[in-house]
Amino acid sequence: MQPPPFDPARIARALDAAGQRFGPDEHARLAEYLNLLVKWNAAYNLTGIRDPDALVDRHLVESLELAPLLRGTRIADVGTGAGLPGIPLAIVAPDRHFVLIEIRAKRVRFLRHVVATLGIRNAEIAHTRVEDLRCEHAFDTVLARAVAPPAELAAMTRHLTAPGTVLLLLTAARLGEEWREKAAALELRPVRIDAPGKPGRSAIVMLERI
Repeated sequence: MQPPPFDPARIARALDAAGQRFGPDEHARLAEYLNLLVKWNAAYNLTGIRDPDALVDRHLVESLELAPLLRGTRIADVGTGAGLPGIPLAIVAPDRHFVLIEIRAKRVRFLRHVVATLGIRNAEIAHTRVEDLRCEHAFDTVLARAVAPPAELAAMTRHLTAPGTVLLLLTAARLGEEWREKAAALELRPVRIDAPGKPGRSAIVMLERI
């Protein structure tokens, strides 16, 4: 029987090389998450990335770059898909509560399996459109990865936010500049907009609701 492609040592080396320091438990759970993603991907089409090194770089390293930027304890991940960036962040930030919002039933089944298998107690799966999510209290941080253009995403998530809420996004470089240009009209203040560190990576956009 062929061993799974990812083990904790491989994940530790990749994250250490990116300057991301976590412990053995986090490395083990991140490795198992990627192994589950690869296993389910054949039937569920969860990601178009097949190369193992690219999976680590795009799905773990890129997601975990957001960890130091999270604000508060209530985090929403809009259109989480295969659980990105929410699952990796929930693994390394157990003191925060994550709501992973996804409408597609196959992906919801995968996410629920991941949460149960890895024992991620600080994440819940919301099987709904983001526009239909009932939100009695605003989130501290709203995450999104390549979900929608700026104006559309701002409208979709407005009921999840309040003044002081941070939108923390992984997006294309051109959309990063579009967010900068449109922020004021969308009642948002740019806090940080970083260009991609290397080709193929996403830009990081951080905005605060005003």
